[in-house]
Amino acid sequence: MADSSHATRSISFDAVRELQNGGYRTIRVAGPSRIFDLIAWKGEKVLFLVVRRTRSGGIGGFAETVLDLAGFVREKVVPGPVQFWLYRSNTWLRYLILPGGAVPIRGMVV
Repeated sequence: MADSSHATRSISFDAVRELQNGGYRTIRVAGPSRIFDLIAWKGEKVLFLVVRRTRSGGIGGFAETVLDLAGFVREKVVPGPVQFWLYRSNTWLRYLILPGGAVPIRGMVV
């Protein structure tokens, strides 16, 4: 599930900036066996994020990753919401991961 490519690292920094603009503090997660790219918090709220970039297509190209993340949510492995952020065509597409899949997040950082 982890992607250690330069593009993923670069887009993670962009996501950190976006989160910080929304008032969140962040930690980048490193290592080849990581599940999440970022952990962000604001007050008591903690988010667990996977961040990817694509030139074409959408979240469907990451179906296996979404299914893995949905499993973590279903099993309550992490103590907060799990989000999947996809950067495509200079736009962030954000998804909340639920036990059965992903739903789009409308608006700014939640």
